[in-house]
Order: sequence, then structure tokens, then C-alpha cells
Amino acid sequence: MWGLVFVFLSLALLFYLFFLKRELRKLKKDIRALPDHSSFGSRLYLDFRTKELLELVDELNEMIDAFEAKNQQTKQMEENVKVSIVGLSHDLRTPLTAMNGYVQLLQTTTDDKKKAHYLPIIEQSIKRLLDMTEHFYDLARIETNQKDLELRSLLFPKLVEEIFLDYYEQFEDKQIEVRFPEQIDSQRIIGDKLMLIRVIQNLVQNILRYAKSKAIISYQSDHQYLILRVENDIKPDSKIAIEKVFMRFYTEVTSRTNTESSGLGLYLSKQIIEKMNGKMEAKLQGEWFVLEMYIPLDRMDV
Repeated sequence: MWGLVFVFLSLALLFYLFFLKRELRKLKKDIRALPDHSSFGSRLYLDFRTKELLELVDELNEMIDAFEAKNQQTKQMEENVKVSIVGLSHDLRTPLTAMNGYVQLLQTTTDDKKKAHYLPIIEQSIKRLLDMTEHFYDLARIETNQKDLELRSLLFPKLVEEIFLDYYEQFEDKQIEVRFPEQIDSQRIIGDKLMLIRVIQNLVQNILRYAKSKAIISYQSDHQYLILRVENDIKPDSKIAIEKVFMRFYTEVTSRTNTESSGLGLYLSKQIIEKMNGKMEAKLQGEWFVLEMYIPLDRMDV
């Protein structure tokens, strides 16, 4: 009797060890094949199911998911860089071509009036090139997670007003009326001051390029965000595709003839605000372009 039991247990153990060894060989083979055949969502599976093996496979699948997510992120970053380089190189041609042409005219003319006319155009082209390279540098650092934000408590409406006032003469030249709320919101936000300055400057440049005659600044708040609302009327010849305004290198439907903008401004601004745990949205309301920026409130100040 006991002999039969021993034989049965021995056979059961042998079968268990056989299937376990077979499953481990299969698992080893599948793991080796992962680099050649894996795609996002690849998983390891078992035919012979034991608690210990299932726990091991679950751990391995978590590692695979983490690796593939990182790999997918890297591929997306590489694709973003390629798109950015193509778009930037396309947009760099316009100011470079203009600059080259006017430099040649400057070298060949002896007319002082023409020289005085050419020099500001060349200076403007140089400034535009510098702005575009700064945008691209900021964008590259943000998208590759090399830019660490210094988040601190700020009185945001005051910062917005100060930056808009820096552009007072340009608004006057363009005959654009800017309206601020009579009462400045005193709620504080959490953000990176230098990056927020870049964002507000981008918003100002957007108004200067596309506004017809008015821009209205207002604020709202909820339990989580301070909301900056920027509205401007649209020039009659503007053709804004609202679903594309946050795409990199987008300016307008006819924007490839636009010599004033690289199309990185709103895209970069959205990336910065989202990195601060906020969000940015845009919409058209009749003949008005409306942009809303949500920035986290300082909870200690609420």
C-alpha cells in the first residue's frame, strides 16, 4: 500500500518537475525573443500555472511594460525632434533669405536713404532668428525633460500686467487697445516665473500679429485653478484653424507665407503650462479668438 503511494507521489513529482522545467525553457526562449518581436503591449504567458511562476511572470510583464513605455517615449521624442528640425529649418529660410538679400543691397548701394531703410529690416530678421532659436532651445529642453521648473508662489495678474506694459509702444503702433480688469485678482498661483514670462510674451506676440484692434484680459478662479482669459478680435483676412493652434509650427491656414512667426509660440506655451500641472485651451467665438490658461492656485493662499 505505502509502496504504491510512494510510487504515485514520485511519478507526480517527476511530472511536476518535467512540466516546470519545460515551462521555464519556454519562458527563457520567449524572453530572449522579446527584443526581436516585441511591440508595445507584448506579454509573457504560461501554460503550466503555479503561484510562484505566475508571480514571476507578472513581475516580468511589469518590467516589459515599463521598458516598452520608455522605448515608446524615446521614439516619440526622436520623432518630435525630427519634426522640429524640419519645421525650424523651413522657417529659418525666410529671415535668412531676406537678410542675405538686404545685405547684398546694402553692399551695392551708395544711397544713404536706402541704407537707412535696409538696416532696420536686417535687424528685424536677426531678432526673429534669435527668437526662433530661443523657442526651439526651450522646446527641446522641455520635451527631453532637461528643463527643471522652479515652482513658487506668485501674484500672477501683476506679472501679466507688467509684461503687457513692456509692449505698450508696440500696441500703440498697431493701434490695438488692451483692456485689463478694473480689480486685479489677488489670488496667488504656483509656477515658474521665468517660464511664465516666456508664455505671456508669446501671448502678447500672438495678439500683436493677429488682433484687429482690441484685446481683453480677464480672470476667473475655481477651487483648483486661476484662469487667465485672453480675447482678441481677428483681422478680416485671418483664417484660423482652431483645432491646429497648438500644433508645432502652425500659424494660420495660409501661415507658410507668414514672415513674422515661427508657429512655436502657442505650442511651446501649452507645453510649459502643462509641465506646471496646468492646461491651456483655445476657441473661436464669432470674430474673437479666445485663449484660456489654467494655472494651479497656491493652496496656502486659498
